[in-house]
Amino acid sequence: MEELNYQDVIERIKARFPQGTVRQREDNGRAYIPNQIYTDRVESATGSRWDREIRDVEVNIPHRFVKVIARVTIGPHHRDGIGFSEIHADGSGKVKQLSTAVDQAANEAVRDALDTWQIGWRDLAPYNSKDWGGNPALGHLLHGEPPGEIDFTKQPAAVIERKCVFANCGRKLTRDEWELLGHIPNLSRERMTYCFEHIPNHYKRKIPSEIQEAFLNPNK
Repeated sequence: MEELNYQDVIERIKARFPQGTVRQREDNGRAYIPNQIYTDRVESATGSRWDREIRDVEVNIPHRFVKVIARVTIGPHHRDGIGFSEIHADGSGKVKQLSTAVDQAANEAVRDALDTWQIGWRDLAPYNSKDWGGNPALGHLLHGEPPGEIDFTKQPAAVIERKCVFANCGRKLTRDEWELLGHIPNLSRERMTYCFEHIPNHYKRKIPSEIQEAFLNPNK
């Protein structure tokens, strides 16, 4: 089997969906993409070489909620997501359809993890133009390639259009450096875009050791 090319997989995951994929909820009008679409995209982009793991389930009967933490792994990288759902009860206070609530929270947690890889962002941005979709830093999502016409052969193999913000540096980041920043907790890589050399040490220490090892020794 052909070796998984992580960067190529992520570009395919982030590519636009066909016209009509985005739906709008009947209750609040919010735009969304069904979970099945996300799963199908990751399946096809990775050739089924991905994994999702439920890390924690909290069922809080008194406060009527379920919280699930899920981990999605693609190649050498993983992302965690959190999902919540409401526990419903009948008139006597007896809990009903608890398994459905757990499933809903699990699905949301997986979707939350996948969201960190920007899946569906290009499609949802126009529906959120007054919020994050209209932010100048994300303007490329609104003005990128039209649906279904992403040409992966035109994508740079190693360098992306992100420059290091460190004083007097300005070097374009590699795709691996960009992905590495995504593993630093509480760091906004849209604003704090560092090449590896200039990542502040207190942030470097927060990168999981296995992730940093894979970055430093990609051929192992």
